[in-house]
Amino acid sequence: MSTNLSPEAKLAEEEYQEAKTIEDKIIKLEKFISMVPKHKATEKMVARLRSSLVKHKSELDDRRKRMKSLGKGPSWVLAKEGDAQISLVGVANSGKSLLFRNLTGANAKVGDYPFTTEKPEPGVLDCDGAIIQLIDLPSIFPNIRNESKNGNMLFSQIRAADLIIFVIDLSKDPEEQMTILLEELYNGSIRVNKELPPIELRKTGSGGALLIGEDKLDATREEIIEILHDQSLYNFSLKILKPIQLSDLVEALDASLSYNVGIIVANKGDTDNSKENFEKLKKLYSKQFMIYPVSALKEEGLEILGDEIFKHLNLVRIRSKEQNGEIAKKPIVIKEGATVGDIAKIIHTRFFDHFKQAKITGPSAKFSGQSVGLNHILKDGDVVEIFAE
Repeated sequence: MSTNLSPEAKLAEEEYQEAKTIEDKIIKLEKFISMVPKHKATEKMVARLRSSLVKHKSELDDRRKRMKSLGKGPSWVLAKEGDAQISLVGVANSGKSLLFRNLTGANAKVGDYPFTTEKPEPGVLDCDGAIIQLIDLPSIFPNIRNESKNGNMLFSQIRAADLIIFVIDLSKDPEEQMTILLEELYNGSIRVNKELPPIELRKTGSGGALLIGEDKLDATREEIIEILHDQSLYNFSLKILKPIQLSDLVEALDASLSYNVGIIVANKGDTDNSKENFEKLKKLYSKQFMIYPVSALKEEGLEILGDEIFKHLNLVRIRSKEQNGEIAKKPIVIKEGATVGDIAKIIHTRFFDHFKQAKITGPSAKFSGQSVGLNHILKDGDVVEIFAE
């Protein structure tokens, strides 16, 4: 590598070049990348290094999939149940398990000593009829992916979540906790509250490289094609929709990355220095995260938190009205943007195939009992009565 690297970075590069296994290559390359100074002169070099890292991770992922097919995969990753799955993450003694117990009523272990939670603990949060699976995860610490035998399973569990809740202890420095959590999730291929880089990539059987919008990327055509070749892509169509950096292109090509939604729950608001630490937390992270102050110990702020959690899941609760006038107690929980037609299919295909009209009462209706068609978009809290021929 031709750049002004420190002796430590050069040593890390040599260690990477000498690595034999895929796992070791990933660890050593990540270490090397972290030691390369980040500025304009090294931007393209770092992008190429990250491109190599993506390739190594893809090889490792393929191997793990083969192992899993042979029954040698993760042993305690919990399958999603209910209407959504949420993971609680935090450093040791953040009050995560007490928060979990108070939200769900589950009998989770709670203690003032580190690593009380040893494996994922599931519980149920009832959000006015929406059944949310809440998972209390083991505490996260620096380099957990390599230092813990369950590190990879932990990140597999987090990637599966519809929402990640960062539990921050306001009695301690919030910046230190968030730095650990975000760095570990980043190294575990998890991006929080970030959008997938805006590109459209399509493999083609022939024709070489077709680039559209390459002027939106600060790199030469040759450099762009080299990145694609790193991923064994030789015949492709790449459309760049908005201005991006070469590092963004590398991230877009990394199939191992998971883009998750996250919020921060600022716990222990009843402790000394909590006010000052809460203000610091807001100053540093309020642009990226919604932040909710609570005290799990005194059970303050938990009712509001339950309502806010549901809002971040982008779900709606729709209740059906029967012909006898009764409204179903259990709602149909479905993604935002759902239509009357979507609900009709869920109730019974007959209501969709022979649909006549629907009457809506609730937030999406202009007036109670409004008649609408199949394409009417529903809102949370709507009551729907469907009529079929």
